[in-house]
Amino acid sequence: MTNTKLNKWDDFKLPRWDTLPGIDLYLDQVIELINGYLAPVTPADEKKILTASMLNNYVKQDLMPAPIKKKYSRQHLVFLIVITLMKQTFTLSEIKSVLTEALAHQSIKAFYDAFCDKQEKALHFVENFQTTESEMAAAQPDAQLEELVTMAISTSLYSKQLIADLIGTEE
Repeated sequence: MTNTKLNKWDDFKLPRWDTLPGIDLYLDQVIELINGYLAPVTPADEKKILTASMLNNYVKQDLMPAPIKKKYSRQHLVFLIVITLMKQTFTLSEIKSVLTEALAHQSIKAFYDAFCDKQEKALHFVENFQTTESEMAAAQPDAQLEELVTMAISTSLYSKQLIADLIGTEE
């Protein structure tokens, strides 16, 4: 069972650090840019995956630095791409823990480029995921969906436990 709507992920690439705009941008420009970058993996029923109020909330919750003179830098774009993707599965508190831990050990550029590589690899894996069982059940369109949903739940639960363990070791 191959769904051509999902095959758009074959060519999906997140912008790397060096390809992000090197000039500071205003709020509306940032929102348009992030929504454009993430449009290929945004659910069709969501018009905008990032809004001004979301962005302001991320700053208030100390998930990312505040803009400087109402302008956003490459660093802000990185935070917004990562947060926007992660919030599809994790709470803001969990995201903050992950970012704090990751950035304590590496530069934001190194973290972000590695994150992009891993995210693309994971998307391609999921898109092409087939087991013998699902291949045999190709006549049943729900077989692959059921496998991927249960894998997503398991991955989410396991990740959340790792985050909880991380927070527990920091106290």
